[in-house]
Formats: sequence, C-alpha cells, structure tokens
Amino acid sequence: MKEIRVSPKFVNTRNVRNFQAMTDALALSAGEGRLGVVIGQAGRGKTRTAQVYAANNRCVFLRCLSIWRTSELDFLRGLCRELNVKNPPHRKDAAFTAVLDALILQGGRPVFIEEIEKLPKLHLELVRDLSDLTAAAFVLIGEEELESHVQQVRRMWNRTFQFLEFAALGVGDIIMYAKEAAELELSPEIAAILHSSSGGNFRVVKRDLQNLANMMNAKGTLDPTVELAKIAIKQSLQGGGK
Repeated sequence: MKEIRVSPKFVNTRNVRNFQAMTDALALSAGEGRLGVVIGQAGRGKTRTAQVYAANNRCVFLRCLSIWRTSELDFLRGLCRELNVKNPPHRKDAAFTAVLDALILQGGRPVFIEEIEKLPKLHLELVRDLSDLTAAAFVLIGEEELESHVQQVRRMWNRTFQFLEFAALGVGDIIMYAKEAAELELSPEIAAILHSSSGGNFRVVKRDLQNLANMMNAKGTLDPTVELAKIAIKQSLQGGGK
C-alpha cells in the first residue's frame, strides 16, 4: 500500500485568494505611495502566503526583529539586505538613501513588512516616507494589534488603500488542503471535526492531518474515518503530535 504523506504544499485557500486580490488592487494605484494592511491571528497562514507571493512576484519580504526597537538604522539595514544593497551603510541617513535608491532603481518593487507592530511608531513614519518618495506599495502584515498601531499614525492610516483580515480556515479549505497536500479525500463530516478542534488554525489542522495520516499508515488503510480523525486529534491534544 502506498504510504500517505503530508507534503509541505502551498494551497490556494480563501485567504490566499483574498491576498492576491488585495495585491492586484494595490497595483491599480501604481504611481503613488500606498499601503496595505494584513492582520490575523497566528496560525492563519499570513507569513507563508506573503513569502510565497513575494518569491513568485519579485517582491521584497522583511520580518521585523524585536531587537530593532531601539534602532531605526538596523531596520533600514535590514531593508537594504533584502533589496540586495551591497555593504549597507552604518549611518541612518545613508541607509535610508540606499533603500530609496534601490527601490527607485528596481522599479518600485512591492515591499512586505511583517510584525512592524513590535517596533515604535517612528518605523511606520520611515515606511510612509519611503512609500511616498518611491511610489512603491508597502504591505504591513501582523496580528490584530497592527490595525490600532497603524491607526495611531493618521498619515499612515490615510494612505492605507487596502485592508485584509485573514479568517480562520473553513471546512472547504481543509478538504482542499487534505486533497492537495496528502491526496486524502476527507468527507465533510471529518473536515468539520478537524475544523472544530483546530478553530481554523492552519498549524493545528496540519498537525492533526499528519497524525491522521500516520494512523492510517499504521493500520494499512486508505480510508479516513471519523473514529481515526477523533483519535488523531486526541493524540495531538495529549502532545503526541509534537
């Protein structure tokens, strides 16, 4: 019997389709600085979606580090590295100019910045200036507190052309994921059980699906059942899925 494997396949869920629609809408406003904001609870696929989109569409992806809280320079040097600037400057004004020049030279590539809500509001002002001066689209990605973080800087919120909240995975998303990642045909009943247990958290769904696949392999069956799904979830809750 063929072993069931859960591959790390990127699946075109509802959230992914909404993200693509948002970036398409931002592109329609090319020629002026504009911002997008993407929020959502952890585990809903925001990071993976942005990384895959960036890799396939010549975009810049930067994840902010907490250590940058006291240094706008390190933030700008991080952008320099993602823009392939050789020898990023060690002065803030020079690093800002290097980012500016790289974005203009590279045709205003869209820039995705993750977890900027961890940093002081001055970092948002740097993003606003860069977007205004280069007409590049900047998309800020984070958890729910990102929305209020951006709203507190009025000039940033006024430039937010697109806003997207990643929703919990739906039952249909789980059926699609199981089919594309593991070639498993889940019944709506089994998918609903996985959905209820996970709360639509993609990481939990993936863990439970992997447990289900392992159990099916151990039993030598290609038929996922409600009973096996419940046992797989229970095993995860007990720590067996770690």
